[in-house]
Amino acid sequence: MPETHRLTVGPGVHIGSGVSIGEGAILGANAVLLGPAVIGGRVRIGPGAVIGCQGFGYEWTGTGWRWLEHGGPVVIEENVDIGAGVTVAQAKAGRETRICRGTKIDAHVHIGHNVRIGRDCVIAAMTGIAGSAFIGDRVRIGGQVGISDHVRVGDDAIIMARSAVFRSVPAGACYSGNPARPHDETTRLWARVRRHFLPRK
Repeated sequence: MPETHRLTVGPGVHIGSGVSIGEGAILGANAVLLGPAVIGGRVRIGPGAVIGCQGFGYEWTGTGWRWLEHGGPVVIEENVDIGAGVTVAQAKAGRETRICRGTKIDAHVHIGHNVRIGRDCVIAAMTGIAGSAFIGDRVRIGGQVGISDHVRVGDDAIIMARSAVFRSVPAGACYSGNPARPHDETTRLWARVRRHFLPRK
C-alpha cells in the first residue's frame, strides 16, 4: 500500500470531500470514507469498511416511507481499529456519531446514526448497534449482539455473545440472553428450563 504523509492507503480506497485524516492512519483496500468525518491519528480501517454511510431514517407519510436525510459527522478518535466490512452511519443533522479513542471493533459490525462508543471498548464481529445508543468506556461486547436504539450501556459492562439488549445496562454489569438480563439470572433461568422441560438422558 502506498504511504503519503504518514497515511497508508490501500488500493481502491475512496476519500470523499469533508474528510479529515490524522497521521499514521491505515486505510485498507476498498475502504470508503464519506464526509463530513474526522479520522484521528493511528486509526486502522479494514478492507471494505464504510465510514459515513447514510443513516437509516424514514418517516411514514401515510402512503409510503419518506427518506430522512442525514448530514451529521462521524468522529473517530485516535488509536481506534475498525475491522473489515464495518459500517458507521452518519449522524442526524446537528448530532454526531462518535467512536472514542482506543476502541477496537471486529469485522462486520454496524454502528447506527448518533451512536456514541466510549474509550477502550472491544466489540466482536456481527454486532449491530442501533441509532442513538450510548456505550460507555471499556465495555466488552461479544459477537452477534444486538443493541436497541437509545439504550445506554454503562462503563465496564460486559455483553455476552448473541445477547439482545433492549434496556439499559448498569455500569460493571454482565448481561446475556434474549432479552438480555444479568448473566447469573440467565443461567438460573436456563437451569430451570433444563430441569423441567428437557428430557433427561
